[in-house]
Amino acid sequence: MNQDQQPVGPLKKISLLLEAGTGPEKTDLTAGAIAFEFIFGAGSQGLCPFEFRLADKREGDDLCLRVRGEELVDLFQHLPIPSLLVQESFGAFYLKAKIMKVSEADPKEVIKAMAEAGSCGDHCCGH
Repeated sequence: MNQDQQPVGPLKKISLLLEAGTGPEKTDLTAGAIAFEFIFGAGSQGLCPFEFRLADKREGDDLCLRVRGEELVDLFQHLPIPSLLVQESFGAFYLKAKIMKVSEADPKEVIKAMAEAGSCGDHCCGH
């Protein structure tokens, strides 16, 4: 773990690079890394499963999850689902996330993220 970097935590701006593959060491489902940025912990229902997996990790850390296509909405809940181009019918795939930056979020960004997360209500659609 990178102890010199600040950890992923409440209301921090998290910048990730995402890739998907058919195996834990493969990235054959994405043409390249996909940048994904969000405010951690801004959801009105608490942390989503993806955020739980990122909690307390630091810049430079990696995360690899085995996910079924139909689980993406539940995994990201209030977060906008990144355009991974992985179809629900695909079956299981591996989602890899590299934490590129953990930084303080601007208050306007926090308010916007909370408003967007709250707009989903009980039927979150991943925006």
